[in-house]
Parts: sequence; C-alpha cells; structure tokens
Amino acid sequence: MKQLPCVLVLDDDKDLLEMVEVVLTNFKMQVYCLSDSTKLFEELERVKPSLLLMDIFLGSNDGRALCNQIKTDDDYSHIPVILYSAGNISQDSIEASMTNDFIPKPFDIKFLVDKIKSLMLNTAS
Repeated sequence: MKQLPCVLVLDDDKDLLEMVEVVLTNFKMQVYCLSDSTKLFEELERVKPSLLLMDIFLGSNDGRALCNQIKTDDDYSHIPVILYSAGNISQDSIEASMTNDFIPKPFDIKFLVDKIKSLMLNTAS
C-alpha cells in the first residue's frame, strides 16, 4: 500500500491550521498540525514529514529563522519548507531563510496543493 505524503503544518492560528488540515487531508495527504513553534524540532523528529508548511509570524518565533535553522541542520535540511504570510515580507528575508518556496496569504487552496505536490515530487529521492 502506498504511503500518503506527510505534511507538518506550523501556525499559531488554530482556525487556519484546522482549515489547512481538512483541505490537505481531502487531497490525500497525511497532515500533522502544530501550533507551538517551540516544539517544532521535537515534531520534526517524531513525524518525519515529507514537507513543512509554516507561517512566518509565530508569536515568539519567526518562521524565517526557524526555516534557516532547519536548512542548516544536517538532520533536517532535506525537508522542503514552504513559508507563508499575510505580512509585507521582503524578498531578501525570504532568500535568507533558505526556504524552498513562499506563498502570500490569503492563498488559493489549489495553488497551495500544487506547490506542495511539486516540491515533494522534485525533492523525492
């Protein structure tokens, strides 16, 4: 039996987390949701996601900094990361984060799903 792609979603907005979980599940993805950014690395280790979808503004943490930590850590650098935000985010800060992609909010669900599938396909071993 084929294993479903696994997506870890990190956002401190629990309503958005719930919406994304429902949508991605409907597109045949296994989804894990996390609202506490301080537990990200613990969850990466536990879940071993195929992709991380993460908001930039996470209360006490910044998704760009977390992404940079992931991308410079040999244990996690292989995980594709998509950052998203409704804020006015500079292109320089996106590039510095080393993210695989950035999506402005509000985002179209089909566009998000296509980005996820494309990234997972392009980074599959």
